[in-house]
Amino acid sequence: GDAIPPLYYGMIDQLVAARSKIFVGVYYSTFSGYINRLRGYYSVKKKIDGYKDGILQSYYYAPHDKKKQMRIYHAIRRPAFMREYPVSWRDIDKSI
Repeated sequence: GDAIPPLYYGMIDQLVAARSKIFVGVYYSTFSGYINRLRGYYSVKKKIDGYKDGILQSYYYAPHDKKKQMRIYHAIRRPAFMREYPVSWRDIDKSI
């Protein structure tokens, strides 16, 4: 019938988590990273507190020293595969 294919479960989880008020992920996870990018897009669209500074209500469960990385603005730096940076979602609709 109309059942959702199991291959879509991960993408659905990301969409649901992206719309949560607070998100807690794992720092070295690209899965968590993409959720934060989606949260960034949404924060700009809805003008959620902190959006102008690229700050999200997101935290990392592990490692402990990275817990509040998404609560502080950071320019892109290496390694960059595991987290998203505000440049990904800020001012993307403005012309050059």
